[in-house]
Amino acid sequence: MGKKHFCLPVAILAFQFFFLDFPFSPLHAQVQEQSEQLRILIWADLDAFPGSFDAEKSSVEEKKGEDKKDQDQLHRIFGFSIERSKQIAPFLLNGMINGWRFDYTPYDRLRGVKEYWEFDEIKPFDPKMNPVEFHDPEPMENKLVSRAYCNRTLMQQEEYRRWSSIVHPHIKGVGRASVEKGFDGIKEACSMALKDAVREYWRTLIKNKPKEISGTVLLIRDPRIYIRSGQYVVDLDFFLETDRIIEYTQF
Repeated sequence: MGKKHFCLPVAILAFQFFFLDFPFSPLHAQVQEQSEQLRILIWADLDAFPGSFDAEKSSVEEKKGEDKKDQDQLHRIFGFSIERSKQIAPFLLNGMINGWRFDYTPYDRLRGVKEYWEFDEIKPFDPKMNPVEFHDPEPMENKLVSRAYCNRTLMQQEEYRRWSSIVHPHIKGVGRASVEKGFDGIKEACSMALKDAVREYWRTLIKNKPKEISGTVLLIRDPRIYIRSGQYVVDLDFFLETDRIIEYTQF
């Protein structure tokens, strides 16, 4: 009861209308290794609007007269989701191609040291070098779900092979942030997931809290993003390269 359904012809019309400047191609059945091509599942909330989107019985003349109105409704529904997808996909793909950097000072009550955490992209995402295609967009439970595809350059493939060597440990973490922050909330949750991963990894290797840890990571595997209790929850995996770790000289 109260569940909204999307009529197939309407959904098709929506995607034809909105993906004119949104690179799109059919999903291929063959699965390739992500060292060459990245494929991630992403979703974005539909922009809410009042009323049901079920197709109603009407005459051909009525439908013709309502075309403009229908397109306005489609814009309100899918326009927000597509723009949000265009923000989310390059951000995550950049973490998988160029990586993220961090600088971390753990909280230490005994020494009176406040926690410090800095998170940033190593370099901006270049859509000309790594164009993104969105495959199989589908409205599902008040979300627009699609797969973002992006090819690594030959140099980026070599860099990925360097990262995936046994030298770089595999770490994972979970982060949270308020959904009210929108895309900034997703970025914050990713930042918190990285902090959680770095902290938990080094806890197993260092008995006492270090003074500072800095390094870089490469995001790997499919990022898992969902909502729970009004928060974005992000579950991420990384390869870790520690640039510097400074320990306290005195307790």
